[in-house]
Parts: sequence; structure tokens; C-alpha cells
Amino acid sequence: MNHNGLPKIAVLAGGYSGEAAISIKSASNIVRNIDPSKYTPYTVRIERDLWWVELDGNTRADIDQKSFTWIDSEGIQNAFDAVFIMVHGTPGEDGILQKYFESLGIPFSTGTSDAVRLTFNKFKANNILRAEGMFVADSIEIKREEVLSESRMNDIAQIVKIPCFVKPNKGGSSLGVTRVEHTMNLRAAIECAFDTECPSVLIESLLDGPEFSVGVVPDKNGAPIVLPVTEIKSENTFFDYAAKYEGKSQEITPAEISSASKARIQETVMKATAILKCKWMVRVDIILVNGENPAVIEINSVPGFTDESILPQQLSCAGIEIPEVISRILKGILA
Repeated sequence: MNHNGLPKIAVLAGGYSGEAAISIKSASNIVRNIDPSKYTPYTVRIERDLWWVELDGNTRADIDQKSFTWIDSEGIQNAFDAVFIMVHGTPGEDGILQKYFESLGIPFSTGTSDAVRLTFNKFKANNILRAEGMFVADSIEIKREEVLSESRMNDIAQIVKIPCFVKPNKGGSSLGVTRVEHTMNLRAAIECAFDTECPSVLIESLLDGPEFSVGVVPDKNGAPIVLPVTEIKSENTFFDYAAKYEGKSQEITPAEISSASKARIQETVMKATAILKCKWMVRVDIILVNGENPAVIEINSVPGFTDESILPQQLSCAGIEIPEVISRILKGILA
């Protein structure tokens, strides 16, 4: 607890991936919207060589990673009561931070380390969803050490069919994702995905149809509720980094589709998040194939929360204030 008796909340920002800049913006939005009458928020920067907490007066203190504490100007050791993880990519979405906080007994704002690690591995997550009868794209996983002969490249093209998508198997914000229109471009797309330093690459069959995204947050009692559906109309060939964060897409919330289609999409989202044991605040990307069959494309266990992000738009559409949903999450993890 803080000197004012309020729980101290560490809002984690940064990380070790190309998504660090987005993470910092997301965390800033969370800090601005935490109810100061209930909680005292602190921004904690996560960098490879150093973790540190931002304090008043543009000062900062190093975090002791053995205990996740810091020493203030009076020489007093301070601890946090809970953690709000806003680190996209590694180590926030691959289970590393979650496992660390589990070992320290500090509650946090995502699913367990096992659940988060699974959703970060698109190939494994899709295989589990497929086994549960859910619609996902056919895919192949390519390990970094695999030798890709011309015959192997042709086999891949035959299995997933061209056009297809090539993406890092572990990653987000559509970094390193390429839509491949010709077999001759497949190798370059795989190399582009590996440039993100991921250990494996996912090659997926193209699912044709409009793209949607749907958030899940807790209700007043902590139970998951699905938010309004957003349709994404990208100026680019797909919803890539520029479309997400540089204004290259049109996001329509609520989506202008039939009530039946909305219901099918929302049902798919709730089922997928339940199967993969997602918690608190999640976003699921969907392709609606043939106008009626929702296919799960990706599950984001730490969804973007910048001013441009989809989830805040959906909260506004649902009439849920951002401070309210943050308070619901913090109340749940501190219970």
C-alpha cells in the first residue's frame, strides 16, 4: 500500500521487441485512466538491461529484479500490490513476465504464464482451436534452422496454396507479415518474418473475407463480456502495422453487418478465449469467410491500448468508461 493507503499499481511499458513504442503509448493511456481515488499508478519501464520506475519530478529509481521493489529517496524499500502488463510482444505476451510475477506472488492483469505463452504461439494456438472444432486457417510452421530447398518451397506452396500469408509465429502488431501473391516471393517473405528475430515462421492459407476485431473485458462482477464488433477496412492489402498505427485503415464500430453475423463473430470470440484460458482484457481478430463463417486469425493477450487502438473504441461504443474497466480488472486481480 502507498502512504495514502491505496494499492500501488505498476503499469509495465516497453519490452524487448519492435512493439516497444506502441507499448509505451498503451501504458501511458492506462496510467492516465487509473482511478486515483482507488489506486496509485506507477509507470515501470522494462528494457533488456534495466527495469526502472518513473517517480515524481522527472526522477526515476531502478527496480530490483529479484524482488520487484525499488528504494525511494528516503532509503525506504517499496513494493507493488499488483501489475498491469502493457508490454506487447516479448516479454509481456510470451509468458516470461507472467512466470516471473507468479514466482513472486504478485497479481497481474493477464492470463497465466501458460495461457499467455500458448496464445503467443500462433501455430500451437490454432492447432488447439482446430482440435476443438473451431475454424482457423491451414498452416505450416517453419523453424529457423530448416533448410528451404526449392522442392520444399514448392511443397509449401502446394499445401497452403498461393496467395498466402507469411508471419512471425510469435509476434504482434503485424510486424514482419507479408501477403504472398506468387511462389517466387515466398522465400523473401519468410526471410522478412525471420528478420523480427522470431524462432519460427507461420505460413497460412489465405482466408478471403472482411476482417473484424473484437475485445473481451470483465463485467462488474469480473465475468468476461464481449464488446461490439469492429470491421477493419485497410487501405493496404491487409491490416498491417501502418494500417494499425499510421491511420491507413478505416475502423467501423459497431460493424455495419447483420445481427446474425455479429452474433456468430461474438460467439466465436467468447469460445476461443475460453478454450485458450484468456483473462481480463483480450482482443481477437476474425475473418468472416463466405459471409457467415468466422475464422480466428489471432488472439492478443495484451491488446494495444493507444488512442488509435481498437479496444478503447469498442469500450466507447459499449458505453463503458475506460477507468471503469481498468478498475474492474484491478479489483479482480487484487481480490
